[in-house]
Amino acid sequence: MAVLLDSSAVLAAADQSDLNHRAALAWFAQVNEPLMIGALTLAELDLLLQRELGLRATFALLKSISDGAIKVVAPTSADLARAAELMRETTEYRPRLTDAVLVAMAERLGVTRVVAFDRPPIAIFRPRHVRALQLEP
Repeated sequence: MAVLLDSSAVLAAADQSDLNHRAALAWFAQVNEPLMIGALTLAELDLLLQRELGLRATFALLKSISDGAIKVVAPTSADLARAAELMRETTEYRPRLTDAVLVAMAERLGVTRVVAFDRPPIAIFRPRHVRALQLEP
């Protein structure tokens, strides 16, 4: 079964000064499942990587994608509609579109595992296909 990546996990793995850097590297070293990243998450990650580490970090991410280590998944119109539903259900938490789309794509793809260090923005959503997404590590 595939695993969806949140930007916080990739950023932690890339940034040696991140408090979760070692945990992220350890997780990525042991994972055997296919890795996927949402197109919106990829755009968010580019902003974070360039702000924190510079353009070289974005190039490293793009190499991982072009080498096939990470597959980019585009949201469908149905994913965006479901993301809007998820956001309406959780307005009191000020949900983020990127996180809602990630959950909607997980539902569509049957993915139950998400790698994230910034867990609360994802944990506020209740996916339809499982009681809760398994947030790792």
